[in-house]
Amino acid sequence: MSWIKELLSLITVFASYVESPGNGPEKKEKVKQMIKDALPDEQWKIDPEFFDFILDVLIDLVVMFLNKGLWKTAMKVLVK
Repeated sequence: MSWIKELLSLITVFASYVESPGNGPEKKEKVKQMIKDALPDEQWKIDPEFFDFILDVLIDLVVMFLNKGLWKTAMKVLVK
């Protein structure tokens, strides 16, 4: 299960990197591509369609968490 922690960490970093208002589906695809580019192929011997499904779910969860917490708090600090 440590691979999920690694994957969640990468998603968090890449989602933060591409964050800007709007264009959710486009940003999601960018994050998915960044993940695939960052991971060595031999480490992730998993069906590509299933891996896309996992990425879709995890990206949505991470972004939901970031929207409700970290990014919201950061905006309050920046606006002051």
